[in-house]
Amino acid sequence: MAYDIEDCIDVFMHNLVQGDDKDGLFHKIVGKVRELRLHYQLANMIQDIRVRVEEQMVVEVDPRLPALFEDAKRLVGIDGPRDEITKMLMGKDDHHSEQLKVVSIVGFGGLGKTTLANQVYTKIKNGFECAAFMSVSRTAHMPKILKDILLGVEFDVKETDDDVQKLIKILRAQLTNKRYFVIIDDFWSIKDWHTIECALVENNNASRVITTTRIQDIGIACCFPSQGYVYHMQPLNELHSRRLFFKRLFDTEDRCPEQFREISNDMLRKCKGVPLAITSIASLLANHMQVETWEKIYCSLGSQLDSNPTLEWMRHVLSLCFNDLTLELKTCLLYLGTYPEDYKINKFDLVKKWMAEGLVREKHGLDLEEAAENCFNELINRSMIQPCFDEDGFGEVLTCQVHDLMLELIILKCKEENFITIIDRKFPMNGASQVRRISHQFHNRDMALTVESMSASQVRSYISFCVPDCMPPLSKLELLRILDMKHRFCVEPMCLDLSSINHLFLLRYLRVWDFHAEPPKKFGKLKHLMTLDMSEPFLYGPREQLSDFSSLSSIRHLSLPGRVAFKNGLSKLCNLRDLSCFHIGTNSIECIKDLGELTNLSNLQVIYDYSRPGDVQNNPETTILAASPNKLGNNNLRHLIFEVPLGGKAPSAQFWSNCLARPRHLQRLGLYGVTLPKLPNWIAHADRLVHAVLGVQELRSDDVQVLAQLPCLIYLRLKAETIPEKNIIIHPSTFHSLKSFKFFCGELPCLTCDPDAMPRLQRLEMELDARGQGAMQLQEGSPVGGIKHLASLEEISRCLYMPNAIKVPK
Repeated sequence: MAYDIEDCIDVFMHNLVQGDDKDGLFHKIVGKVRELRLHYQLANMIQDIRVRVEEQMVVEVDPRLPALFEDAKRLVGIDGPRDEITKMLMGKDDHHSEQLKVVSIVGFGGLGKTTLANQVYTKIKNGFECAAFMSVSRTAHMPKILKDILLGVEFDVKETDDDVQKLIKILRAQLTNKRYFVIIDDFWSIKDWHTIECALVENNNASRVITTTRIQDIGIACCFPSQGYVYHMQPLNELHSRRLFFKRLFDTEDRCPEQFREISNDMLRKCKGVPLAITSIASLLANHMQVETWEKIYCSLGSQLDSNPTLEWMRHVLSLCFNDLTLELKTCLLYLGTYPEDYKINKFDLVKKWMAEGLVREKHGLDLEEAAENCFNELINRSMIQPCFDEDGFGEVLTCQVHDLMLELIILKCKEENFITIIDRKFPMNGASQVRRISHQFHNRDMALTVESMSASQVRSYISFCVPDCMPPLSKLELLRILDMKHRFCVEPMCLDLSSINHLFLLRYLRVWDFHAEPPKKFGKLKHLMTLDMSEPFLYGPREQLSDFSSLSSIRHLSLPGRVAFKNGLSKLCNLRDLSCFHIGTNSIECIKDLGELTNLSNLQVIYDYSRPGDVQNNPETTILAASPNKLGNNNLRHLIFEVPLGGKAPSAQFWSNCLARPRHLQRLGLYGVTLPKLPNWIAHADRLVHAVLGVQELRSDDVQVLAQLPCLIYLRLKAETIPEKNIIIHPSTFHSLKSFKFFCGELPCLTCDPDAMPRLQRLEMELDARGQGAMQLQEGSPVGGIKHLASLEEISRCLYMPNAIKVPK
């Protein structure tokens, strides 16, 4: 339409200047007639376009209306969330009950935010002098929204114009002395909230506001600076999902015919507790009551989502967030289509692939890794991907998943754009014409022949999640940028020949896991390689190998098998950010010394498997090693992992005193297989430390207080062989950020928590040595005094550790 409008104007202007330049009255009259005819033709064209514009701008009935008029008897699992939000709004057990209070409901599209808000509205609106419920939508028309609120407070808006500033003044005047209740549904912009917020008067009349949004940052903004809560909407549990599904199809689960039960379970797994998905798919299935048809719908849900009118609203809900993304975020999201359904996606693996594909760019003040992690966090913030909170990942999302229905939408768009070719059970055996990216998730013999016949010269990315015995030869993948080979569901690892890897001159990402393979001895042509990850245990070759990595000038992330060492030139890798599995005892003294020259190194994992003859405490490798982290600590070192293999000997106390004098940026510290004589003094200066795993021979109260004052510490795993004081007191206003505390000790201490100590602690785990008095003392009473003061505690566990036996939980 925009092109047609532009063409219309261009044609008119072109014809207008093509007039006759001859003089004379006759020619002037002819020219005027011609000009009038052109104006008439233009008017007709404009009229035709006007009709089309009006057709495009017709305001459709808000498809959320069914949620507003849903019969409560048809709803499932709504009572608990409704009562919880009602308590947040109306509870009088706080000191701010008379002030304006905001509750923001945040969650994935289709979870039922509008329905829940409306149920709360219906329940409590009669307790207010005036109430209003309106929707904002992605393209908010602010005058209409403000007028809707005015209508809700019974103000005649017929004579008012669309001046936003005037409408805000009128609304403030109407709300000044009233106790009001307003629900504003479906926010997409913090700017929109700040506009509406100007009209919401704080009049100490216990007024209440509910907002709903998919975007976490907006939910948080709505609750600040007012008294407020962010309510994270959760999917239905399995019981409620089944009730809703079968209620829509058979009235009750008991009436479901036996032959439909298995496919019903498959459908429910696909929906993953999203009410909109459950009701939409149930409505679709209700029109086709044959098992075979249900099975076909299940296998072709992506195409059904694209074409079936029954799923139109669900498709609209899923697409809204996608359409609101920037081009960069859209492309990053589409890349998630390379992962199989229900796959737990590692954040660091994903952002490295985004970087290698060139999907993200450095931004002002952010390096490439930080820009990529920002994209990951933004997709979570917008509820496009779902965070998986790992046990040891407090404070940081390390993995994520994509909801099955969102994945269906992603795959659908990937097919439209020819972005990814997925080889799975649904893959057409005639292959694909122009393959750019391959995600190999399934294979059989027939499929192997199809893959071999593909034109591989244009493939940019090859990712395998299955046995890759049918992948195209590496020599054919001449434009490959990403090669990710992960051998799944295999007992005996395969051999993989990487001898031709040097011909892939555009390669930027190489990961090979769970194979018998060795990296090349030279990487001469791989000047663009950014990630090399060959750290999984099956990759250990039969002998030690020296490899020359000095030509990898672009390498940023490097993780090697245990028997592979640097031949030379480690200091030349000036862009290196991550170095994992760097083995002391395999690498030379020169390479250990070069560690300190890697000024951009952010993450370092050292394996201290010193096996050469001599004194392990005073060997030159250890002395030089101590200087390297110390240098790095003054630069960019954020994560330090130090591992001593089982049966190995750790460096001396002097080593630990000298290795990190100034941990300016350290955020994660993990010492595994290491027992320090005492807590090093430099720990007190690690004021950015978030995650710590430590073990000491002797733990004193002063050491505990040092850890307790670290302002950012969220996760602490602390092991102590002896505790001289026998009584550890956690004082008030200490461990302010701590959420998870795992305490291992050789004898049972008395841990006492004063009021206001560890205010955010959610998980407390204590492990005791059963060889001493631990077992008897554990039975006699709790080893934690003042546990009632831990207001945020959700989980507590105590275990007896018995050598050469299993852990027995108490």
